[in-house]
Amino acid sequence: MSRERMNGPGLAVAGALVGGAVAIAAAVSLSALARPADRAARLAELDRKIDRIEALQRAPSDGATYPKGAVCREGVGRGAILVEQALRADLGQARLVRIAFDPSTAVEGDGLLAVSFRFEALGSYEDAMGLLRGLDAARPTIFADSVDLVSKTSAVSLQFSGRFYCSTSARL
Repeated sequence: MSRERMNGPGLAVAGALVGGAVAIAAAVSLSALARPADRAARLAELDRKIDRIEALQRAPSDGATYPKGAVCREGVGRGAILVEQALRADLGQARLVRIAFDPSTAVEGDGLLAVSFRFEALGSYEDAMGLLRGLDAARPTIFADSVDLVSKTSAVSLQFSGRFYCSTSARL
């Protein structure tokens, strides 16, 4: 073979093939690196949440917006009572120092009404954490805007500010 023939179209084709193979190898490597180590656990958690949503959608209902036992099933006033009852049930030995609810004003065409609430509890660290676990388990979700846990030597003070949402189609 002559030197001129090696620099011709054959070399360009070979270079393109090698370049393509390197690009494919790089893409496969980057794809493997981009997959998180806990991917299976994340997918399982996502499947569990989807199953929960589907179960809530299939739950027998009498036409109310939320399933039986949910916050706001019977309107904002009843929802506030249910949240306060849940708080008192999860207090343990702690005591509820104060609690206040502040429903927002319903906006025409908006399907949800935010109900802000604040409370302060005083007790042991374990009781405060149990109270927060209870709020986390509440359905529909109770959102935390601020949570302050302050040590008071032999006890802790928990100041919580959050909100939950009620459907405006429920009785207000």
